[in-house]
Amino acid sequence: MHEAAVCREIMDIVDRSAKESGLSKVYDIVIAAGPYSCIHEAQLNFYFDIAKQGTCMEEGTIRIERDETLRGPSQIYVRRFSGD
Repeated sequence: MHEAAVCREIMDIVDRSAKESGLSKVYDIVIAAGPYSCIHEAQLNFYFDIAKQGTCMEEGTIRIERDETLRGPSQIYVRRFSGD
């Protein structure tokens, strides 16, 4: 269930960064997730598919790259995104 909150945070970060970069559309979002993130990719994408409607991410996808080197409380971060 925490994937909904994670999704919202990812979308807020990407939306803010896209605006600062002058992007009107975001197509690919890559998330780094550590070994203790407990993030479920299918659940994250379920929430993202609903929440992205009407946003600059409407045509976008989220991919998770596992990063075993992440330690500490921050186990998830936006690694990169691309768009126009």
